[in-house]
Amino acid sequence: MCARLDAGKHMIYRFRHGIIGPLAIFWLLITVASVVLGAVAWNRFSKTIDASAQAEQLRESIDQVFSVLQDAEASQRGYLLTGKETYREAFTNADRAFPAVFERLVASARHEPAAQADVTELRRLAELELAELRQAIALRAEKAPAGLVDAASPAETNTTMDRIREIIKRRHDDRRDLLSAKGEATRREMKLVHQMTWIAGLLGVGAGVFALYFYRIDYYQERARRQLLEEKLHAEQAVREKSAFLANMSHEIRSPMNAILGFSELLEPEGLTAKQSQYVQAIRDSGAALLHLINDILDLSKLEAGKLELHPDPTDMRDSCEFLRTVFGQQAVMKSLQLQFEVSPDLPRALMLDRLRLRQVLVNLLSNAIKFTDRGYVKTRVSWRSQESGRSGTLLIDVEDTGIGIPDGQLDEVFKPFVQADSLRTAEKEGTGIGLTIVKRLTELMGGSLAVESNVGQGTVFYLRFADVPVSGRLPVGDRAAPGGAVDFNDFAPATLLVVDDNPTNRALMAGIFEKTHHLVHFANNGQEALDYLAKAKPDVVMLDIRMPVMDGRTALAEIRKQASLVSLPVIAVTASSKAGEEKELQNQFSGYIRKPFSRQTLFLALAQFLQKAAPEKGREFPDPGKDLVRTPAPPPGQAAQWQELALELRRQEGSEWPVLRDSLAVNQTRAFAHKLFMLGQAAQCGPLVTYAATLTTFADAYAISQMDLHLAAFPRLVDFIESSVSQAQLQPL
Repeated sequence: MCARLDAGKHMIYRFRHGIIGPLAIFWLLITVASVVLGAVAWNRFSKTIDASAQAEQLRESIDQVFSVLQDAEASQRGYLLTGKETYREAFTNADRAFPAVFERLVASARHEPAAQADVTELRRLAELELAELRQAIALRAEKAPAGLVDAASPAETNTTMDRIREIIKRRHDDRRDLLSAKGEATRREMKLVHQMTWIAGLLGVGAGVFALYFYRIDYYQERARRQLLEEKLHAEQAVREKSAFLANMSHEIRSPMNAILGFSELLEPEGLTAKQSQYVQAIRDSGAALLHLINDILDLSKLEAGKLELHPDPTDMRDSCEFLRTVFGQQAVMKSLQLQFEVSPDLPRALMLDRLRLRQVLVNLLSNAIKFTDRGYVKTRVSWRSQESGRSGTLLIDVEDTGIGIPDGQLDEVFKPFVQADSLRTAEKEGTGIGLTIVKRLTELMGGSLAVESNVGQGTVFYLRFADVPVSGRLPVGDRAAPGGAVDFNDFAPATLLVVDDNPTNRALMAGIFEKTHHLVHFANNGQEALDYLAKAKPDVVMLDIRMPVMDGRTALAEIRKQASLVSLPVIAVTASSKAGEEKELQNQFSGYIRKPFSRQTLFLALAQFLQKAAPEKGREFPDPGKDLVRTPAPPPGQAAQWQELALELRRQEGSEWPVLRDSLAVNQTRAFAHKLFMLGQAAQCGPLVTYAATLTTFADAYAISQMDLHLAAFPRLVDFIESSVSQAQLQPL
């Protein structure tokens, strides 16, 4: 019922707001039409009024001309009959007044082409009439009474006056006012304008009434919306305060839990009885589970309160996969699951990511995958999609399992806090239901996206996508050199450094620091000199002061980054400035950051991000990986069978894992390969394999790529030697 009422209100609301627009448009069209029509009608009305005035003026001028002619005619007739001079003078006055009167007539007819022809004809006739009258008066004066009869003959004069009267009558009959038939169109237009004005006015009043009605409705609705918004803001504020409280209590909650776990761990080697050890182990397991729950709740609270900060640093996803293999390997073995990791060969060695938060995301996903998978495998695929510049790309991580799956209707629900796929839960798989919520929010906080596909009974795949991940020029966090007290810059492999500083004392200090090292240091006084040097040679690291004459550090960095060959060149900002906010700005712009005054240890740590570690024994040549094999003893007595099995395993490695390492020279994978060989060699008591693996590990730790390449190339010779040693041992008599 409520749904129907809401639907009805919504329809009314849509109708109300839908009719306003057409009604306003119709009213506007009517108003515009009435205004346009009124303007046209008024224009015509004005023209009609002007024409009427001009016609009236023309009639008055014609009447004046006719009056002058009549006066002249009457004076002429009086003079002819009486011969008195007064009549003759009256005629003379009328004759003299005619030109001025006729000029006014011409002026009145200048705007009316049809009347101009009549005026021209009228002038001709009027002049003819006046000429006839003058002739008669002259004849009367010349002949005295004898000429009276001849002069008084009005035949021709009457004919001329009749024609003049016709012209005057025609002009009088040509009416141009609104009362005439010719004003009918104008009267109709004025009537239409009147009607349109009424319609527009009524619509305007109606629109005003509608607008007032809608305004009243919207006013109350807006007031209700504001009340709801205030309540929503109060609720959100309460949630934020709750989340902020939990986030601020993290230290107080975690500290006692750490004490419980720490002291229970100290109790284990104290010679406890079996039951006491069981109690202590129960305390540790329960404490660890509670700590994990607290960590999840605190992380969720920090995410809700917006207090969780990211700390990106160089991250090697291969190391992260090895970490995950170590963490979940035993759980997978206990459930007879295959724990697989597939890493793309083109994945960069170091990516700028929050390594700990990304591991937290993957730990939650793998933990769920193993928890809800009873057979098959849990697979993690890591791949890379590089951008054209090569400085960044998209990191793709897929976590796939062959577990119980998630129903379609609950794919979105599992990301909500404290929600699980209830229909598939068992007592063994109980949990808080906030793991995937943290996964989703952490992923979004890191600028990534999370999607899921699942089929009930077949498995689930979670897709993580992180776009625009920068490729780091620094070494991954796990591979950095550590100062360990008094620093020795010779712990780094020999490198070329460019120090750019306009202060000679600072340059002398840097020269003294590296004086007894195997590093080569060049100096420049300003950014322009640094660019001149970089045009000739490329150092391993540039240490660039910020404030310098000629060209400052920021400008120099911008010019360096414009050159394709120097895009990945590590440039460390070195500055004495202490402006608020500048440190973070410089850290974002430069590869590294050092604030003056700095210690040797600070400088060491800054360079450790970019320089490789030196070989363990400086000054000593790396051994030839295969030259001493012939002097290696045969298998110890009783170990020939183990060496034979070892040789078979090594041949399998030679055909599977070794070719990939030989072609890619991936350091972390090589290190893992060396560790595997070391364990195999120790198990079979194979000295040559143990030595080979240890040396290969040394090269991988030092990032000595060329030596690592040579040592990997010697692996088939090592396998050949082990097989030949086994054959010789089998041929010797017992």
